[in-house]
Amino acid sequence: MNKPSPEHIRKLLIGELFNSRREVVAIFVIVCLALLTAGLVWPKGYMATTTIVVDEKNIIQPLMQGAAVTTDVGDRARLAREIIFGKKIMNQIMIDAGWMKGDPSQEAQEEIIRRLTKQTRIVSLAKNVIKIEYQDDDPERAYVTTKRYAELFISGSLDTKAAESQAAFDFIDKQVKEYHEKLVLSEEQLRAFRSENVDVLPGTATDIGTRFSTLQARIEQATQELKEAETRKKSFEKQLSGEAEVATTLSREGQYRTRIGELQAQLDVLRLSYHDTYPDVVRIRHQIADLTDAIEVDRKQREKAKASGRVVVDEGVINNPMYQQLKRDLSQTQVNIDTLNARIAEAKRQLASALDRGKRVHSGEATLAELTRDYQVTRDIYQDLLKRRETARVSVNLDTEKQGLNFRIQEPATFPHDSSGLRFGHFVFGAVFFGMLIPVGLLYARLQLDPRIRIGAMVERSKVPLLAVVPSLWPPNEILAVRRELMWLNLAVIGTLGIVVLISALRVVRVI
Repeated sequence: MNKPSPEHIRKLLIGELFNSRREVVAIFVIVCLALLTAGLVWPKGYMATTTIVVDEKNIIQPLMQGAAVTTDVGDRARLAREIIFGKKIMNQIMIDAGWMKGDPSQEAQEEIIRRLTKQTRIVSLAKNVIKIEYQDDDPERAYVTTKRYAELFISGSLDTKAAESQAAFDFIDKQVKEYHEKLVLSEEQLRAFRSENVDVLPGTATDIGTRFSTLQARIEQATQELKEAETRKKSFEKQLSGEAEVATTLSREGQYRTRIGELQAQLDVLRLSYHDTYPDVVRIRHQIADLTDAIEVDRKQREKAKASGRVVVDEGVINNPMYQQLKRDLSQTQVNIDTLNARIAEAKRQLASALDRGKRVHSGEATLAELTRDYQVTRDIYQDLLKRRETARVSVNLDTEKQGLNFRIQEPATFPHDSSGLRFGHFVFGAVFFGMLIPVGLLYARLQLDPRIRIGAMVERSKVPLLAVVPSLWPPNEILAVRRELMWLNLAVIGTLGIVVLISALRVVRVI
């Protein structure tokens, strides 16, 4: 079936309104009186608002940049809620706003605080702008509460900032004193260790290493010189042995040969004048024979001594200048060898002493390094804490003089003369509007849900042949009854509207 046109819907609604006139008027009256009654009993809400500006840019800030720390909070609204909804401020608000009259119990006070918290709204309008709103059914209380919110928030924030700065200063000052004691103790330990370990000084290990290398080089050099001296000694001994042997051979055999030559000359002279039996000739021959035998005996002795490794040195060889020079060189070489041995022994002793000292120094250096490191760390922390303490002192002075982060009320709270939220006029308008809208809407919904055909045009639109339309005929008595009914219904509507107008007028003049 086709849907009816707007014109048909209008006609159907008019017909349904007439047919359901009693229900329509009843709904209108009930809705108007219900909303009017709701408007009378609806609690009034008076809202007071204040705006606070957080002033963190003043002339002192660039002057104290890097020398002082001022409070900086990213979420101003969160900070305001934490401070305002604290127990201290809420108790003061209850006293100032008159909630404590009658001495309420602890449970009642907790309920009042929950109500205040629920009716308070704190938001950030900008980075440094905080808005506080409070709604109450009493305008005086709404004004006082909002005003005290701002005042107590500013006072509490400044006190909190000052307390935080003072607490930070006290903490850092305590740390400075503790680290000063640690620094004095570390200095005393370092001084005592250096007094007991004089060798453990900065650079001592380097000096010991240098001395160790020097002694090793000295020992190596002396050892090399000792080997050379021993080689020279052996050479001198060989030279001295050979020279003695040659000198001995040349000296004694030469003397024998010279004497034999002299005797042979004498023998030749005597043989010119005498026979071989002449006593002098015989004597000289015997002497020459004895010298020849002596040469032979001496040769055998040298060979025997050479076989045993000995050198037979006679007085003539000892007085030989070459032999004397070799003896002096050998003696000097022996002295040099003894000196080098003593030098090597002393250098080894010094090397062992340096090695022991190095072990002590290395062990002491580890302790000294640990003590020095502890001292330097403690000193650095102490100096840093000194700077931080002075910075904290300046911060305390800034907060005390209110020269750091500051608060200023941009829009103070004003007395709310008009209520906020739904007012009585809204309920009056809603009573008339919804009193007419609801019954019409219900009838329209019924037309949409009820499939029955009420006018002949709907039959024609469905392409079904329409033979005739039987009109409704009202008897005279029914017409009269309907007129009387319509009159009473009109009186009911007019009376309801009159009640609405009367109560609105009384409301305006504040009679009710």
